[in-house]
Amino acid sequence: MFIGRVEGTVVCTIKTPTLEGIKLLIVRRIVNGEPKGLVIAADATRLAGLGDTVYMIGRKEAALMLDLKAPPPSDLTIAGIIDPETL
Repeated sequence: MFIGRVEGTVVCTIKTPTLEGIKLLIVRRIVNGEPKGLVIAADATRLAGLGDTVYMIGRKEAALMLDLKAPPPSDLTIAGIIDPETL
């Protein structure tokens, strides 16, 4: 579980069938209020967009968060959007 900031979107010409209809976003991890580390792609189940600060979960829980009949091959999912007023 960690916090990140959405920096862009991922465009796919072909997706695994279980990922069809799921938006993929480019996110950079935030540590102590500063962007840090690699840029990563995450599944977006919430209405997150460019510049949003998001709460993310990984590993098995990431696939379960998508709440689909057949969990897709996902390792990182956006669980929620953090209100900038609360930071």
